[in-house]
Amino acid sequence: MQEVKEFFEHPLLRPGVLRYRKYQEEIVGEAVKRNTLVILPTGLGKTVVFVLVAVHLLHRHRKGKILIMAPTRPLVIQHAQSFVLSVRLLPSELRVLTGRVEPERRERAWKEGRVFFATPEVVRNDAEAGRLRLGEFILLVFDECHRAVKDYAYTLVAQRYLEECPHPLILGLTASPGSDPERMEAICRALGIEHVEYRTEWDADVSPYVYPVEVIPCRLPLPQEYSPLSSLLKEMMEEKVRWLWEHGYLRVPPSRVTRKVLLGLGEDLRKKLAMAREKGPLFTALRYQSLSLTLSHALELLESQGPFALLSFFERMEGKRGEKRTYSLLLKDPRYRRLKALLEEPLPEHPKMERLLWEVKKQLEASPLSRVLVFAQYRETASRLVEYLSRNLPGVGVERFVGQSKKASDAGLKQKEQLEVLERFRRGETRVLVGTSIAEEGLDIPSVDLVVFYEPVPSEIRYIQRKGRTGRFSFGRVVILLSESKFDMASHFSSRRKVK
Repeated sequence: MQEVKEFFEHPLLRPGVLRYRKYQEEIVGEAVKRNTLVILPTGLGKTVVFVLVAVHLLHRHRKGKILIMAPTRPLVIQHAQSFVLSVRLLPSELRVLTGRVEPERRERAWKEGRVFFATPEVVRNDAEAGRLRLGEFILLVFDECHRAVKDYAYTLVAQRYLEECPHPLILGLTASPGSDPERMEAICRALGIEHVEYRTEWDADVSPYVYPVEVIPCRLPLPQEYSPLSSLLKEMMEEKVRWLWEHGYLRVPPSRVTRKVLLGLGEDLRKKLAMAREKGPLFTALRYQSLSLTLSHALELLESQGPFALLSFFERMEGKRGEKRTYSLLLKDPRYRRLKALLEEPLPEHPKMERLLWEVKKQLEASPLSRVLVFAQYRETASRLVEYLSRNLPGVGVERFVGQSKKASDAGLKQKEQLEVLERFRRGETRVLVGTSIAEEGLDIPSVDLVVFYEPVPSEIRYIQRKGRTGRFSFGRVVILLSESKFDMASHFSSRRKVK
């Protein structure tokens, strides 16, 4: 009878650390031979794959250098920590290089180390400045490689590496490259990909390691008290959009105009403006396009987040009236004063807040040791939800998890503070974590029992990343809170359609 492997074994691996999974072994077998894109949903072990590829090459090439890149500093540090825990290498052979390390120190480090963890911007800058020779590396790892499009640093680093290295080897890692075939082709082209390893939780070799996840869309009608506000905002927006339609700037009728259409129009107008002799009409059209976008955003805030978010946006607008002509024009509209007056009246909280509380309570009553992760699009919403849940769930640890910011009003969390929050969540001191997009990509957040989307996301990449936070070690639930508005419903159906 054949003995069942429990852990991966290798001369450079610490024993009893990386649990054996056959599909990972098969992926690694391909990735050590040619430039490979690995698509694995969150929780299926992308980190294990790059560690196994790395030790294979480091053992084969005793003087070889390896570079692992990730888009954010916390992710870079996390990868370095995971590597140290898994691999038998001297600390002197490892280097972590981010923008916080001075260029002179980085230049020395590139010569002294063997395994490097860095942000792509640092790699690009050092390669361009001559501090780094990419041709010396036997492997480049691009984590969250769905970012390798257009002029993102990944594309420039890959191009230089492929040109300079006589025998390049690239490993791209992502939970999802997106549903657009052209984007997928662009990523593969940018990274010189020769082979794709793609697994889903439904594949026969993966399904034994995955638990079922129940996805529950929860539709919530908006309070009648919001109607006067939404009617005014729609009236103001439709007026601007109709002008653009009637003057031939829009190709679709006003009823079918979306944020994406308006953004595309803005790009088109700016290109025409750069070449036009008569710029006056184009400036007017750009003004109407900008006003339409601003009003669309205001309406989305009301219907998806609630009156507090709209009022906060208006207050920021008033503070920047001298900087943005669009804001100045809106503030002069008599209807703006009516909007402000309506917002100063007592208005009910968004129904999502009450439903969120109900879902969290239900989960914790059923299983008091549960972990809950709430995703919110905006920092301000995250702060408000933490305050609301803390007030209504006495004795339950609730914390906010956000990135750093340069805003004076909210500096966010420094990298050290982020790690401390995650550690409290891991230990169970915090039961509910309310995070923004920083909680989506890569960070080592423990598996949770309940994930709540406070609003849907249109991107299938973000949907997969969020959903992947549950169902790793037991049955999981995902609740998506949807207001009955065109914004939430469109985002929800967009991501679900792309995932399918």
